Amino acid sequence: MDTLCVRAIAAGGSGAVGVGLSYRDAVRLLGGSEGRTVEALDRLTGGLLLATSGTGIGLVSNLFDVRGELARLSAGLVHGIGERARGLSRFERSERMVAAHAVVVLAAYFEVLSETELPCEARELELAGHEQVTAAGGESVGSRRLGSLAAGLLRAEVPMPVPQRPYEATLEVLLDFYRRLSGEVTRFVSGLAAWDRLDDTRRDHFSRTLADDLPARAVARYEDLFRQLALDCPELAFWANLVDHQATRAQLRTLSAGLEGVGEALSRIVSGRPADAWITGLSRAHAAVLDRPILTSRDVLDGTSLPALGAAYVNPDYRVSEVGPSEQFAAEDWWAERTVRGDLERFLVGHLTSPQAVRAPLIVLGQPGSGKSVLTQVLAARLPPADFLVVRVVLREAAAEADLQTQIEHAVRAATGESVNWPELVHRGQGALPVVMLDGFDELLQATGASQTDYLLRVADFQAREAIQGRPVAVLVTSRTAVVDRARPAEGMLAVRLEPFNHSQVAQWLDVWNRTNADGFAARDVRPLAAETVLAHGELASQPLLLLMLALYDSDRNALQRHSAALGQAELYERLLTSFAAREVRKTGAALAEAQLDEAVERELTQLSVVAFAMFNRGRQWISATELDADLAGLGPDAAGGPAPTGLRATLTSAQLVLGRFFFVHEARASREGRTLSAYEFLHATFGEFLVARLITQELDDLVDSVRHSPRRGRPSAIDDAFLHALMSFMPLTTRGTVVSFLSERLSGWPRTRRNHAVTLLLDLFHYALEARHDTRYGDYTPQRLEVPARPATYSVNLVLLAAATTTAGGLSGGDLFPDVNDPVTPWRRLALLWRSQCPAEGWSGLISTLVLERVWENGRRQVRVSLRGDGAAESWRSDPYWTYDYGPDYEMRPRTDGDWLAWVQHDNGELREQARFLCDAADDVFAHGLEPWAGAWDTAVVTFFDSGSQAPVSAVSALVRLWLTVDDDSSSEDLTAAFDECLQISLNGFAPFDRETRRRFRRVFLRRLAADWERLDDAWMERAMRAIHEGGKEAADEGPLLLEAAREILPDQLKARWPDES
Repeated sequence: MDTLCVRAIAAGGSGAVGVGLSYRDAVRLLGGSEGRTVEALDRLTGGLLLATSGTGIGLVSNLFDVRGELARLSAGLVHGIGERARGLSRFERSERMVAAHAVVVLAAYFEVLSETELPCEARELELAGHEQVTAAGGESVGSRRLGSLAAGLLRAEVPMPVPQRPYEATLEVLLDFYRRLSGEVTRFVSGLAAWDRLDDTRRDHFSRTLADDLPARAVARYEDLFRQLALDCPELAFWANLVDHQATRAQLRTLSAGLEGVGEALSRIVSGRPADAWITGLSRAHAAVLDRPILTSRDVLDGTSLPALGAAYVNPDYRVSEVGPSEQFAAEDWWAERTVRGDLERFLVGHLTSPQAVRAPLIVLGQPGSGKSVLTQVLAARLPPADFLVVRVVLREAAAEADLQTQIEHAVRAATGESVNWPELVHRGQGALPVVMLDGFDELLQATGASQTDYLLRVADFQAREAIQGRPVAVLVTSRTAVVDRARPAEGMLAVRLEPFNHSQVAQWLDVWNRTNADGFAARDVRPLAAETVLAHGELASQPLLLLMLALYDSDRNALQRHSAALGQAELYERLLTSFAAREVRKTGAALAEAQLDEAVERELTQLSVVAFAMFNRGRQWISATELDADLAGLGPDAAGGPAPTGLRATLTSAQLVLGRFFFVHEARASREGRTLSAYEFLHATFGEFLVARLITQELDDLVDSVRHSPRRGRPSAIDDAFLHALMSFMPLTTRGTVVSFLSERLSGWPRTRRNHAVTLLLDLFHYALEARHDTRYGDYTPQRLEVPARPATYSVNLVLLAAATTTAGGLSGGDLFPDVNDPVTPWRRLALLWRSQCPAEGWSGLISTLVLERVWENGRRQVRVSLRGDGAAESWRSDPYWTYDYGPDYEMRPRTDGDWLAWVQHDNGELREQARFLCDAADDVFAHGLEPWAGAWDTAVVTFFDSGSQAPVSAVSALVRLWLTVDDDSSSEDLTAAFDECLQISLNGFAPFDRETRRRFRRVFLRRLAADWERLDDAWMERAMRAIHEGGKEAADEGPLLLEAAREILPDQLKARWPDES
């Protein structure tokens, strides 16, 4: 491989367009250093093309030569390049395409430059003799300008189109490139003696032509030349996303299944080299998967057929982006800024035929079941062996401790039965570009638990090493999106995220499914599955493997279609999972009686629910086999110290036996030091969330059955909540909002009487939840290590949540929660603070967004009521100081008649701030920060409350802030007047007698605001306000005059207009 491109590969790079060759290097690559065309171009550039020591004489005049020799000779270099590149290796052909493109970019500029009208003779645009002389101290100014011009024209890297960016983006970057070239030309010319002889008009015209007109014309000329080049080199159309090019329309036709378009397009641009027989054998191994069914037959009913992978694979939509060194490319909001594209085949062709493929890995991301692994299988099958040497490394089967080269060699042996070392393998490829597909990076992370933060960097290092050794290699890595942020991105890396199916893709997949099963459906009187039926189930229809799950479910007597309209989400999940569990049981228990079958199915679902809890209680979406085995043992009959809890009557099996049978559970595997390590994850998070809700409601249902409630308050001795406590004392259920939704839906179907019994039971358990437990059963079940207060806090919050979801009374009252206290607010506050201190952030956030606490008065006493949000509880809330300080409706000091008012000071603002500082709570700090301007001189204004009887009590600070916001808003006259009246009343009566300074400050702020906005206020109110200020100033010898004096200073005109005789 040419050393020029080795250096370019090692340098890497990314951006709106790719890193290309310079014109100088491109010319040398295409024409050789001694070709006639190259020699002629070197003469035209004054010897600067082939050597930096040339004089440069003639370069500028030849740029403007009307004969356009530079452009003509440059175009000659790329003539017939497509035919000349036949027989080259895949990468060598790509090199020639890069070089040809670089020459075309400069040829377009040379061409329009030669057509530009000059302000003087072309020969005058060369350095004069004295300007060429090198002074003793270094180069002359003229020589430096010439060197800079030559560098810009001949040695600067030329932008390249890349398939991840639109064609229009390439044109924008080229326009900037041409502007920079014109800037160099202008700077050179403007330093010549000839420039000084021009008048301002000609100088300005020439400068504007080069700065504006010429770059735009160069882009237009480039487009013409590029289209001509793409006729010869179709790869360039893929690189540039030029989808409407007439020569490539057939190749760019969307073949939306099985990546057929990739094979179709690449078959037209193969190098023409024969494929090695050994490599052809490896290719046959890849191609064989296209005819295999999409799932093993054990997962289907008799009479149901599975489509072949090649026919059933629907090309997904995707997003693609370069990844910077510190970008969060696993985050949803990061991807939301990238455009959804539907041309995956075209992108893959463009990427794999462009030089960027060998500079850094391409990482393919997606959710479980989105088709990442299948993409690698199908793509490996479609790439023609003459041009691509594909090795697909299934990381779950590779030794995790081995280096990448060893893993590749192992994968080749697994596919072909032959052992070969990597360099020999590439040599056998005879110029085919090696493409290594590393499938399942997330599995490597999950199964081993080892840190792999530098994995992508090591992959890029491998590519750089191979490029230096003359073996450039493209690498594709797949990973689940959620875990890929554990690895640092490599420089120049691209990321692709596979998108969920849209409606048309769902319909396309179902068309293949229904055609494959047409005969079987007819024989069993089963209707084809319509897209509208599955699309009603949202996300379950949008991932390929989940869509298959729905189709398999419906293949059993149209189960989905028969009930689809009436099913809630929880009921659909119940039927789906029960159906698949029953299929598994029948495979080994076909002779079971119906009751035995039901019991076996329930045992399977219970074990799956324990799996779901293993993930949920660790705050993860996956679980390792070792962790799961420990949980299954910790919750089994032996852990219970007696008969198994309901639903766990048989010994729980190992993780492998529990989960290995269900295709909707994804197993991540890796091999380390000869041991197979596994981790498990549900194909969709909602499966696990449903199973968590399912086990809780079933255990609650069993407890209701097992308890005979006594009429007295207190904890009935019959309640055995050991299993429920083990499940619900590690993680708040509000950590996952979907769990709460499933709970609510399942509990809403219970009879009213049973729900009432369940609420009574849950409250009985809650009343003792914070006390010490002496029951040591399930003590070995420890999904995570928690501090002592965390488990009772978590259990109590989950009990309250369950009771709120179960009650038929519209919520739980403080009396329900704290039956033995007069004022439930104090124990509620203590409980809520405990929850906040012990719940993880997402659990606490979920709690306050799930539960609504209403502050109410009942029989003259303050009360709290807790309910699920959306169950009729008030959504908006405004603080009521009367409720806060327990001044009930019967409080004797409350204003009763017009003219009554009440003011009080409570707490110390300085102490509140010290409390916030002491607690180090972010939420408290937010409020403290918002009130910080009021600290110090305004402290008492924060904690002074006033009620004039017309509205709810308000603090002095709240009244002022409301006034400022109302004044600056488009408020009505009524709202504005109300805000001013509130501050007026506080100015007159709102402060304690001792608080003279704060009162003075408040009054002056209020009066200045009144002076600025009095014209916007109601005239009648303004009259009453001025009278109140005037009369209030005469009533109190110690304070009144201060108000009046301030008013005379700030509102003199208003006072004089009403009391002209007063000074």
